Amino acid sequence: MDVPSLLGKELRWGRHKLLALAAIFLVLPAVFAYVTVGFQHVLPTDAPVAVAPQTAAVTSDDLRVVRAAVTIFSDPVLYESRTAAMDALGREQVYAVVAVPPALTDAARGAAEFTVYIDGSVVPYHEPSRGVTTLLRTALDEAIPRDVAVTREFVGTEHSLSAYLVPTFLVALTAIVALGYLPHTFESEAAVLDRLRVETSLHAVVASKLAFFAVLLVLPLAAFDATTAALGGSVSVLGPGTLLVVVLTFLLLGLVAATIQLLVGFGAWGRIANLLVLLFVLGFSGLAYPVGFFSPARRWLVRQVPTHYAAITTRGFVLRGEPVGAYADWLAGLAGAVAVAALAFAGAAELYERRA
Repeated sequence: MDVPSLLGKELRWGRHKLLALAAIFLVLPAVFAYVTVGFQHVLPTDAPVAVAPQTAAVTSDDLRVVRAAVTIFSDPVLYESRTAAMDALGREQVYAVVAVPPALTDAARGAAEFTVYIDGSVVPYHEPSRGVTTLLRTALDEAIPRDVAVTREFVGTEHSLSAYLVPTFLVALTAIVALGYLPHTFESEAAVLDRLRVETSLHAVVASKLAFFAVLLVLPLAAFDATTAALGGSVSVLGPGTLLVVVLTFLLLGLVAATIQLLVGFGAWGRIANLLVLLFVLGFSGLAYPVGFFSPARRWLVRQVPTHYAAITTRGFVLRGEPVGAYADWLAGLAGAVAVAALAFAGAAELYERRA
């Protein structure tokens, strides 16, 4: 068979796989391009900044003056107390806290001393925060009659970029196992799935696989800690909070992967659908870059994704040393998402058994 005949055969095959080919060669590059181009527009001017009182003597007028000054270079959020603002800083809801002194319009008081708090664990914001401090000083000089002094202060430990990326690695690894490797094991056993359903149940088969891989995910955490300890590293990942987030995230994404395969099929379509979900999770969870730097629309989208909160809580446990209770509400939210995914899987399993 000559080359033109071979090419004709490939074209005939391609006509029957148009949707699959379009998903691989059009949809995937489009998703990748959207995620990549998004990083060209991550401007610090979009990052939320908290405005909070230093003391109880600070009035609402003082806060409004500073809020107006911060609006020039950021998205300000007013907080009634510095404690609430610092809590938002630890949850990456804001990326700086401007502590406001009292009596800003009283020129007789001398210099007004502001403090800008930055979380040491959010490494990508370290350098932009220098510019934020400078812009704040300039804006306040024009807004109030008092001299202005602005001090930048880091909260917690200042980490390197390599340490900052450790939680990113953990969540990404969990997503790859759940949406990449786990579907492969389901597909390899698709031929015997009906026999397994007769001998036990589809729910038991999936539950056993999820439990097995959830336990296996402890191994890379232990290996990481052992390696960093041998090399003198300071970041540890094998803690109760991190384990809880990894297990919940894996169960959530693993149930999503199993549901997709039951609905779409165990062949190429199932692999493509799970790959699309994996790319979405990696690109729209704020794993590596602070979501506050994105545009408001993209920021809203990322904050609707459960794995975004998994990424922040992992950074909190690994980089900030927070206790498990510090993120109890978000962990409960992840558990709720797992419950919803389990219900979706149950519905998909029922539909699959009816069609089988």
